[in-house]
Amino acid sequence: MRRAAIVGFAIVGLAASADAQRWTPPRRPLPIQQTTGVPTSIYDGDTLRFGKMRVRIWGIDAPEKDTRFGPGARAQLVQLVAGRPVQCRDTGQRNYDRIVAQCWNWQGIEIASAMVRTGWAVDWARFSQGRYQPSQQAAQRARAGMYRYGVQPWR
Repeated sequence: MRRAAIVGFAIVGLAASADAQRWTPPRRPLPIQQTTGVPTSIYDGDTLRFGKMRVRIWGIDAPEKDTRFGPGARAQLVQLVAGRPVQCRDTGQRNYDRIVAQCWNWQGIEIASAMVRTGWAVDWARFSQGRYQPSQQAAQRARAGMYRYGVQPWR
């Protein structure tokens, strides 16, 4: 009888502690460290989606999808990804509930660098410390992408 009482109290205690520590989903996406997969969609020139996980490409800024050059920037990212695997490494930063990551396409080409080099994104020096500045200057000289229309960088 004494053993049954102890077991009964233990079960009640477990149930009470389980209610007190009920799991709630995180407010921010969990870190992914690294992921490889085919993006399920491309939102704009600097955002990919892997299922429900949204990934913001680190170090660049591309025109928003509803702006004059947004469709061109998105089309360039679609071409770089081409429905093939992309590898992304989480930087640990977050932006509007998106994981911020460095990403490479199936050919090993860094996506951020290619977007800037083709003139469809700009170096966001605040985060990249100017890593893509030479590519941006080359795109401006070549009048590539949006520079064809005389656009000046907004960052």
